[in-house]
Amino acid sequence: MNEERELPTGVLERLEGYAERTGKKIGEAANEYFAWIKQEFAVSDWKDEDDDLLIEWAEMFTLETRNLGSGGGSRETITFVGEFVGIDDSINDLRTNVRERGITAYRNNSSQAIDNGLIGIIKAKDGVWHVNGEPTRERIDGDKLPWFGLKCDDDLICLMNDKGTPMAPESKVRNLYLLGNVKDKFNKEIAVWRISLTGTNMSEEYEFGRPVTCQVILPNKKEYDTVYTNRDFSKTMVYTDSFVDEEDRVLLRPEKYLVSQDVYAEIDELSEIYDERKIQSNSGNYYCPPIITKGYVSRLNLEPMENQYDQTGRAFRLSVTSPSLQRKYGKDSAMSEVTVWVPGRIYDDSHPFEFKDSYGEWQPYAEKTPVIIFGKIRMSVYNDQTTPNLTALGIYVPSRTARPGAKGGDTNLDQFKRSDE
Repeated sequence: MNEERELPTGVLERLEGYAERTGKKIGEAANEYFAWIKQEFAVSDWKDEDDDLLIEWAEMFTLETRNLGSGGGSRETITFVGEFVGIDDSINDLRTNVRERGITAYRNNSSQAIDNGLIGIIKAKDGVWHVNGEPTRERIDGDKLPWFGLKCDDDLICLMNDKGTPMAPESKVRNLYLLGNVKDKFNKEIAVWRISLTGTNMSEEYEFGRPVTCQVILPNKKEYDTVYTNRDFSKTMVYTDSFVDEEDRVLLRPEKYLVSQDVYAEIDELSEIYDERKIQSNSGNYYCPPIITKGYVSRLNLEPMENQYDQTGRAFRLSVTSPSLQRKYGKDSAMSEVTVWVPGRIYDDSHPFEFKDSYGEWQPYAEKTPVIIFGKIRMSVYNDQTTPNLTALGIYVPSRTARPGAKGGDTNLDQFKRSDE
């Protein structure tokens, strides 16, 4: 434990805004924040947590306190407009560390974990679930665990918050990306926004490269690029281009709109863009914020590949090129192509290898088709050369220039398993 560690700047900025809004001192705001993360996420010492988590929790804390007393379960929203361009390939659980610490404490000394209020014991009795001998309002429903239930070896336990009541063992979020802005600022400034999804919104199908309006919750600081959602987020979406004047709607065509923004990068400049935009993370590693680029499919492989780093255990691959990339490195050079990795969840939840035809039907595309990719640049060493590749978070294919691919045949992925499996 680092006794000298200070709160991250991102946390302090949010707490200062909260203190100013509520007329409290920064120390009072910090104490309320510490109490909140202890109650909601069982965090007894913030110094043990990663900066990213502390900042995310601070944003959640200020949002929740800002909306206290508003009535109901929904928070005030504002209309965002633009086009969805991608979605995270992974789902993050903000309660992972809390859950692992609780399970470890229970396994090491179950009595102490219970006495310290970290863990509760769940039992079924008289048709309802009991926690530490006290009945809850949760009725037993067949073999289903209660929403707060957690299996630990042969025991059924739950995490306990600071109030002595059960809390959910998971707190999952997934980011959806929108290229746009608040409706009344759309004509002045367009940027990539992360839309934090929870619950069933994480598994909804979102169509990339299509004008849309949706309802989101603004962050507390105008410079933050993450917005939040209510549970009914997917129901607030309307695919429409009516938020701009009729004569301007041609500019929203994805093949124009997606490649004309600051986030766009030419396919032959990915290495330079990575060096120019890379950011150092808290762990010391570098990463580049997602970009949009365009290329022509040179290789297409729909066979899944095993990938231990992918949450689904598999990934897919295609390669793209461009005349400028071939002129820069030579047509026969390995550098004249960029490998694009398609994570398993992106494959499952969107249509990375298809385009929507004029009848609104999804169709496969073939090699030489131009594709617009939203993804993350990663650098790797190949034949002693550092080369860029992409992890796609979204792929849009303009229908007018798509080359239809072969249809039919066996589309069951089981066909790719070995015969001895």
